Amino acid sequence: MRTWSVYEFSRLYKSNITKYEGDHLNLEHSQFEALKQLLTCSEADHDKLFRYGFEKRQEVLVCQNYVGVICLPCGDQIEILPKTHRKSVHGGSDESISRNRSNLIKMLKATQYLPGKVADNASLDMAKMPLLDVFIQLFLQEISLLIKRGVARQYETHESNEPFIKGRILVSQQIRHNLVNKHHHFIAFDELTTNRPENRLIKSALLWSLKRVTAKTQHLCRELLFHFEEVTSSKAIWQDLNAWQRGRHLSHYEAIRPWIEMIFKDQSPTSVNGSKSMLSILFPMERVFEDYVPICLKKQFQNYDIKTQTRSQYLISHTPSDSKKRTNDGKLFQLKPDLHIQAENKLIIGDTKWKVIDENLPNKKYGISEGDIYQMLAYNQTYQKGELEPVVIWLIYPMTPQFLKPLPNFIFNNGLTLKVLPFDIDKSELAEKAADN
Repeated sequence: MRTWSVYEFSRLYKSNITKYEGDHLNLEHSQFEALKQLLTCSEADHDKLFRYGFEKRQEVLVCQNYVGVICLPCGDQIEILPKTHRKSVHGGSDESISRNRSNLIKMLKATQYLPGKVADNASLDMAKMPLLDVFIQLFLQEISLLIKRGVARQYETHESNEPFIKGRILVSQQIRHNLVNKHHHFIAFDELTTNRPENRLIKSALLWSLKRVTAKTQHLCRELLFHFEEVTSSKAIWQDLNAWQRGRHLSHYEAIRPWIEMIFKDQSPTSVNGSKSMLSILFPMERVFEDYVPICLKKQFQNYDIKTQTRSQYLISHTPSDSKKRTNDGKLFQLKPDLHIQAENKLIIGDTKWKVIDENLPNKKYGISEGDIYQMLAYNQTYQKGELEPVVIWLIYPMTPQFLKPLPNFIFNNGLTLKVLPFDIDKSELAEKAADN
């Protein structure tokens, strides 16, 4: 079992042997075909995970904006890391990979993409582990807390023909089976057992994890499995999930269920239905960054009133010739900026973009999309139309080695000032003096 680390938009080529080659990863035929299955699964948006094509007469899969881990049928894992400090997948140092893992774990914790409260205390040492081990260790910590509070039990009815009396005698079965065997009794009795749906799912998840993690995490799995020795593994995952009970007596199980669903259910757009060996845990990085930045800005600018995903304005109004077909009071194209910031007596609109730009390429517009600029102008024309000058909009990109400081201001013909700002994921804040008004 081996972990292959790549970055967003890395290329995975079909080859005879799995190995790093330059800035891409070659995958053995069966591994490559297994990944292609993700594209053909119609249960979720798996076509967004990779882009399939041909380059230099070779089949290629190009990673997209999803990060996390994919478990291949052979036992190997492919972990996809954020692109902000991307280096050659072969030449990238352990420090660079650990840094990317650490930042990803921090962002997933803050945005609650990782379930449970234990994730808030995740050790920084976890950044040195493969991503799957990180996720599983957080899951194991939740199970440890559950065990301390007590493994739930329930009464289970058993019917059997025994040489003793326990519970109640089933008369009809007694006559049918023991008319001659007078020393046996066909009885029904209730037995308090830990073999209930919730515990069966936990044991199945532990057994699944045991086969896919490193030795240190395997040791933790075995320790926890001891507490579920009487429990059978789940034979019907979906049925046991539907039978999962909720209530005050099972409140300590609530933190476990999201992890179980992440492993066994198609909650993230990751697991191929009917193929547990291809289960993966992936997260849309654009969405994670979009959710993470406001959380950090609220801590950095505590005097500002920061709201997210405001939906109060529309781009245009339209009255159709048939007034009966008019909808939403004639308003069309709702605008939803990521950030609505009331700073003292000034309204700032902000938007986050999980894209890499280069401060050294002014002749190529720094790599900024024209569509992003038009989007900022639309925000200004709607949300800031009554504001006094100077009107400011923030366009926030992740800080990278190619983008360490704010770009010179962009000035629109209507007087709007656009600030393109780097967000430092290491420090969880906008770069120093980046947001100076």
